[in-house]
Amino acid sequence: MEDIQSPMVFAATVLDLWRRWAFSVSSWGRTVKHNADVGGVEKSAHLAGLARDVVYDGARPGPEADAWLRLRGLKRLPEVDHDHVMPLDW
Repeated sequence: MEDIQSPMVFAATVLDLWRRWAFSVSSWGRTVKHNADVGGVEKSAHLAGLARDVVYDGARPGPEADAWLRLRGLKRLPEVDHDHVMPLDW
């Protein structure tokens, strides 16, 4: 498996996710200021370009997406209005 901690590998993997479960990205990389303004955590993966907040075009995917992500070193954290996708070990 490629290094999911590489922003380019992470972005390519998120693109593969998008091909399977269509979504829009509502947040990608963030500056420290923007992260603070939106209430992000201090060591957010967004600050390293290793997180995406996604809003699906249809229904939110379930366990199949979680298994697909885990195999690629990622996880999703469901929020109220979006999913937060980031490396498993972040």
